[in-house]
Amino acid sequence: MNCDIMKEADNTTNQRSMDCIDVGSENCPCYLALTGDCLICSRLQGKDYCGCNWAGVCVYNEFIQGNKKVNNPRKDFEAKIVRRKIYNENLIVYVLDVGKGFAMKVERPGSYLLARAKGAESFYDIPLSIMKTDVEQGHIYLAIKVISSKTKTLIGENDTLLIRGPYRSGIHGISAIVGNKAKDQKVLIIGKGIGIAPGALISQSIGTRASIDMVIDTEKICKEFIKDFIYPAQGTERVHNEDTEIQYMSLNNKETNNKLETLMQNKNYDSVILLVSDYYIGNLGSLVKMVLPKANLAVSNNFRICCGEGLCGSCSVDTGSGSIKMCKCRLKGEELLNSQ
Repeated sequence: MNCDIMKEADNTTNQRSMDCIDVGSENCPCYLALTGDCLICSRLQGKDYCGCNWAGVCVYNEFIQGNKKVNNPRKDFEAKIVRRKIYNENLIVYVLDVGKGFAMKVERPGSYLLARAKGAESFYDIPLSIMKTDVEQGHIYLAIKVISSKTKTLIGENDTLLIRGPYRSGIHGISAIVGNKAKDQKVLIIGKGIGIAPGALISQSIGTRASIDMVIDTEKICKEFIKDFIYPAQGTERVHNEDTEIQYMSLNNKETNNKLETLMQNKNYDSVILLVSDYYIGNLGSLVKMVLPKANLAVSNNFRICCGEGLCGSCSVDTGSGSIKMCKCRLKGEELLNSQ
């Protein structure tokens, strides 16, 4: 059943202020349908009309015909640790055996999961971006930066980790860059520290379709890590386009903005992806829109994500006209600039 045939004639009810990253997926309807907080469906919000702008399978119809239950709720499962590598005292990479099906689901850039140590309580869950996938082996790669209690308990594991996912909102604005939309694009990725981890997955995913350049600030990581997951190591599978150009710059340097401005002017990128902290999203995002006003802008989702389901409210942002759940909403990169 298609939502279009249920629409009201009143156009004032057809305006949607946000999009849901899970709508139409195997995880829809989700827990928000149970509480009357669905981001898409006006019927599930308690209204007596259909005012959504979703042209896919009707969320309300799926919920009713599914006996008002959550569809395919994400559940914890144990993932065997195949191997791990310590790069320095607070940077470690895990390779997990998750099966081909799960590895295939998290191939999309911006995918992440929630992980914790096997014996830990659920409040130790921590969101981790997928850095690399090997679907044939059923393996995924996770980079963990040791910061405090959650990550300290996580890296103490040698045999298994408890993980839950996949979640899809790790990068806002990425939908304009991935898949067939990436074909023949010129893409610039700017990453700082552990933020470069999801950049490796982007390179793996779209590197054969697009021309990718990277600007990397290696603060708190190391070039060996970059070599292993950005540069193709000798005798291993290439993870990015061979024409990729990587430049190392300190984003704290006052001259970096001038260098980036010149780079963007010379290359005239179609898309720019910022995998940096909120401060640099605001600073560099404004620079991108000034130099390349027509370029697609994608930015990392740095909000405090705890549950990933839109329930706990830790990642909510008050817009003045309502609250946005940043773990569930799919926004354009430009829309994030105003929230920094």
